[in-house]
Amino acid sequence: MDTKNTILGIFFIAAGMIILFMQSKSMEESQMQTSMSEVSSASVTDNESISAGYGDTDATEEVNGFNEVFEVADTNNVVANELDSEILKESRVYSIANEYLEVKLTDAGAAIQEINFLKAKRGELDSFVFNKHGQVSSLALSFEKSGRLKLLNVGYQVERHTEDQIVFIYKSEDGLVVRRSFALNESNEEPYLITHSSTIRNDSEQDLIFKNLYLNLGTVFPINEKELEHFLTVGTFDGNKTKFTPINKVKDSRALSANNFGDLNNGLIQEGRFDWVSIQNQYYVGLLSSSIPAKRVQVLPVYDENEQELGISSNVAFSFDTIASKKNRSLEVKFYVGPKEFKRLQGLGNYQDKVMQFGWFGFFSKLLLYFMSLIHSFVPNWGWSIVIMTIIIKLIFWPLTGKAAESQKGMAKIQAPMAELKKKYEKNPQKLQQETMKLFREHGVNPLAGCFPVLIQMPIFLGLFYMLRTAAELRYESFLWVADLSQADTIAVVAGFPINLFPILMGVTMFYQMQIMPVSPTADPLQQKIFKFMPFIFLVFLYNFSSGLVIYWTTQNILTIIQQKMIHNKKESIVVDDDRVQNAQSIKAKVSPLKKKSRNQG
Repeated sequence: MDTKNTILGIFFIAAGMIILFMQSKSMEESQMQTSMSEVSSASVTDNESISAGYGDTDATEEVNGFNEVFEVADTNNVVANELDSEILKESRVYSIANEYLEVKLTDAGAAIQEINFLKAKRGELDSFVFNKHGQVSSLALSFEKSGRLKLLNVGYQVERHTEDQIVFIYKSEDGLVVRRSFALNESNEEPYLITHSSTIRNDSEQDLIFKNLYLNLGTVFPINEKELEHFLTVGTFDGNKTKFTPINKVKDSRALSANNFGDLNNGLIQEGRFDWVSIQNQYYVGLLSSSIPAKRVQVLPVYDENEQELGISSNVAFSFDTIASKKNRSLEVKFYVGPKEFKRLQGLGNYQDKVMQFGWFGFFSKLLLYFMSLIHSFVPNWGWSIVIMTIIIKLIFWPLTGKAAESQKGMAKIQAPMAELKKKYEKNPQKLQQETMKLFREHGVNPLAGCFPVLIQMPIFLGLFYMLRTAAELRYESFLWVADLSQADTIAVVAGFPINLFPILMGVTMFYQMQIMPVSPTADPLQQKIFKFMPFIFLVFLYNFSSGLVIYWTTQNILTIIQQKMIHNKKESIVVDDDRVQNAQSIKAKVSPLKKKSRNQG
């Protein structure tokens, strides 16, 4: 079997049937067993620098002060997990905003009700709303007591409220004081970053011991009904590796609701040390980071209020132990809530750009994204930027792909001799191989020459695939008849079936490309059938993918067809020229003696 065709067959099948969809398969569930490192006293802000230890405290060691405060609180519905309490019904909503974000906060729990993106839709309000239909407010505060979570679902008062900042405060009769602040950056800084702090003061006469302090990240739902499950994930970064838990890993768990909010055995629990935690869909992310490493992450499924759509949520735990009498402690976090734009995420530092999930070929994804953005700065249309980038990439690899096409042409020319060798040495494979290699040498054909350029370009294609599938820059961007480059270009629906034009064009151009490609004399019938079915396989796989990726592939196919035509014509012209030379030499050979004889006679 021809090595070249074997490698090409493996490549196309792997690229088309495995690599393109390897992340659509659920990731293997693995629980992080990393031991939680000791959190230094600098991790938690103390108003008088108390040098108390911050290790975990077992529930059986809780002191009376903690229990008494929360027993009284429970009696008065201060600490509860009833999300539909009277406090929620009587709550008020406040807003802070900048040019890019509008954050709506509720005084019931002093947390984020939802977030609107004011300029994400080509300078207009986006239809996607972060935490819309979520069962719990984003950054809602809860405590761990006796192995369960208790949501601090109390009515706060507003202490200060400006256009871009708000401070809530709650004071209980038992000496518990909680102050929560939320602030937005100016638009000329990172506008999607929310700075939050929760400060708890113990004004009672007894020490308070907290096992853990939890923040809920909120809930995200798919952008659209066609979004693949592996885009809806909770991600963690432990300082070395990232781990993303997709919704299909927890969708069989009980959905987060008012009845089971505090169940720490529900969903999927990850233990370890986490520098940041994210919750995301295909194009948006909520990304929480803190100077205090998180120690536990709970991943939960969530249904919307109509129980029709499934989303994902997460509770994040931080060590937050003893607060002595008349002392306080603070937890400060940065919460990026915005589009998955690589440059913004990279600017946050601490590898937070890894939420893009570029995969093994991240280097190429980043390089291509920079390149595409550079082109877009001159050509303000993302569709044409993709086309121009594809043309430039094709030109860069033109010499390599040209040699591949020439090698294929050379292989096609020796089909007849190869057929004779196969027939002659049918029962002697070793001799057939020796004679085949001899035939290659005589005709200057390298069977691997056509394979190497394809393998060289594979990282480019995969890098582009991973980059384009989550590039928020393409959302709502139009190109020709495409209304949204991040979605399939459906131009009509016939009997419930969408007609997507670009994937059809991609399949047609790929089919034609296969037809004009010379068939290797060493290709067996099975290989030829695989190549014939490749356009159909890719058409099915990419039919509902984002238009941006299909535009790249279609453009690539057209350029490859042009190159193959040029090489084919060039070869024919060379053959014609050789014939002319041979004819001229033959005529000259015949004419020269006649001329010489004529001169002698003269």
